[in-house]
Amino acid sequence: MLESLFVQNKPLCSKYKPLCDVVTISSQCSQGNLGPYEDLIAQLTVTKPAPLTPTKLLQWIQALSQCISVIDKSCSSLIDAMLQIDWLSQDDVFVQYYLSFLGNVVSAHAFYVVPVQSMLVKKLVLRHKPSAIDFAQQHSRVHQALKYILDLIPTGPTSLFPLLVAEFPHKRESIRAHITFVKNILAILDYAPILREQVLAIIIDRIIKIDVEIQVELEELEDSDTEVVYDFDLGDIGDDDENGENDSDDDSDSDADSNSGSDSEAPEVSVLNIKDMTQKLDMMLLHVFLYLERFINSCRHMPMVNGQPPAQIQSTFMILLTIFNKTILQTFKSRHTQFLLFYYMSIATQFSDYFLGCLCRQILDKSQPQIMRIAAAAYLSSFVARAKYLDIRQVGMVVEMLGAFALQFVEQVDTGSHIMPDAERYAIFYASVQALLYIFCFRWKILVIGGEARPVSSNKDDFDSAGMIVGTMDSPLTAEAVVRQWHSGLAPLQRIVTSRLNPLKMCSDNVVKQFARLSNSLNFMYIYPILEQNKKIFIPRTSVSVYNAPQGPSGGTYSVGQNGSGNGAGGSGGSGGALPHELETFFPFDPYRLRQSARFVTSIYQDWENDEDEDEDEDEDEEDYDEDEEEVDQEDDELQYIGRHSGEDDEEEDEDELEMNKSIMAMSISPSPAHFLVQGMTNSTRR
Repeated sequence: MLESLFVQNKPLCSKYKPLCDVVTISSQCSQGNLGPYEDLIAQLTVTKPAPLTPTKLLQWIQALSQCISVIDKSCSSLIDAMLQIDWLSQDDVFVQYYLSFLGNVVSAHAFYVVPVQSMLVKKLVLRHKPSAIDFAQQHSRVHQALKYILDLIPTGPTSLFPLLVAEFPHKRESIRAHITFVKNILAILDYAPILREQVLAIIIDRIIKIDVEIQVELEELEDSDTEVVYDFDLGDIGDDDENGENDSDDDSDSDADSNSGSDSEAPEVSVLNIKDMTQKLDMMLLHVFLYLERFINSCRHMPMVNGQPPAQIQSTFMILLTIFNKTILQTFKSRHTQFLLFYYMSIATQFSDYFLGCLCRQILDKSQPQIMRIAAAAYLSSFVARAKYLDIRQVGMVVEMLGAFALQFVEQVDTGSHIMPDAERYAIFYASVQALLYIFCFRWKILVIGGEARPVSSNKDDFDSAGMIVGTMDSPLTAEAVVRQWHSGLAPLQRIVTSRLNPLKMCSDNVVKQFARLSNSLNFMYIYPILEQNKKIFIPRTSVSVYNAPQGPSGGTYSVGQNGSGNGAGGSGGSGGALPHELETFFPFDPYRLRQSARFVTSIYQDWENDEDEDEDEDEDEEDYDEDEEEVDQEDDELQYIGRHSGEDDEEEDEDELEMNKSIMAMSISPSPAHFLVQGMTNSTRR
């Protein structure tokens, strides 16, 4: 093994005793005497009662670095012992020698690359061992070592990524464990950008699993009849606490699990779990947002080419879009994760154009599973409604596409009196119409292309010369009414809503009611006669089979559940279910409720604007409609809100017009309100 080194380096042996010892030990080992070899390993790994001093350890490191080229696989135990040295807590000189040793090891023997990388990755997690060197400096040293290794070994990223996945904290580990690891693997992208797609994909995959589990646990908490109150203000988790001083409090997950055997404590345990997961989700998203912000700022100096953002900015957008298509779009009940893409698209109009185009193609692609087309329609409507940075061209393009698609669908299907509404058969049509109505409720102001006070034509079913609807179905318009000109994409709406497919009966009741109020107030369309007629129509629930559903990346599948929606990732959907007459409410970009990371969304987010004049100008027909609807809702439990609420809660909300406005402001893709604290609990559990 090292005999040749002993012969060739006698002066070295006289000067450096540890080197001579290594050569001697190797010589004896080759002769079958393993005692000295095992003694050396024991010295390097001993922690009590008398571990080697840093000076002695440094001598062994220098000695082994001198003869590393002849240490083969038979010395793997010795290398393993060297990798166990607590080098992070030593001084800078020691660290530099140790990094040199690691570089020599991986350069001389490729089979040691994975063990070295594994040792380094394990040190990126939260450590509890006290040290004079703070965690930030320790992690900085680990990144220095990783960068050094990756510079030496071009194929290093290939072996590094599986190690990062293996060390990613379990979702039940502490908040700070997740924060620490996410920050560190994002820092790796600064010197290993080739891993950007893989690292962002694994982080978002873990984030969305927590995101979905929060929604599932909220539903289970509500099913337990526990009274809950709305509270997302869960306190701060600062980076200053990364040193782990208070980390004992972060193990509440395991503590809560251990107490879950008591039925009386079950609601409290569930709330603690939800609170902990919400903080975890918030902080993980915060650090991904911070990374994206730093990355964008680092590319500001790069020149634009033909008006396009720098290539690095574009490539990262395509990475996020790929993750969206593979993970987020296919995961039901994702509540906040999709806002990462929402934020990134705000930096360039080209990105939102591309995103809108992808969703439109998905809706129109008949080869796609129906549930995926419906999900695309939900994302399209919610994005257009909520993204403040979209302009009239983009909103108009989407409105025109949805209107044209729905009109073409009506012309092809509505061919005779035998045609009846069918939520399963025409689901994509209803989803598209609901998307169009939802967008109108939020974006009607920019869909108005002009307006003036002038007498209204006596024929209220006519279109004006620009093809805009000026009034329909005997609306009570007066000569003093303001007649607005609307975007031409809205022109097909009259034919669509009066078709035998009856989308106003099948779409979400909340969306239809808000559209009815708003369109009447704006003299755009008067649909209350249709809604009155719909109250007399009974559409029975029918048993349906599961749609051709893909496997959800978070462990669930999309299926048609009791509410006719795609349920996944632990949702209540099973192998089949009963489809109601209404389309499931699914708006992925509902208001962002996470406290720490919300600052990246607030300035680019379109909140619901309730026009007070609407409420004051409601006419008697509308009031009569609301009163009659209350009675029908009480008599017929088939007519109930879907989406955020169901059952008895919906009857209470339907009694008050204000509640309907609130529902449009905070309509959730989850069947549960996002309520995080059991009433009566205090903030004593604050981390």
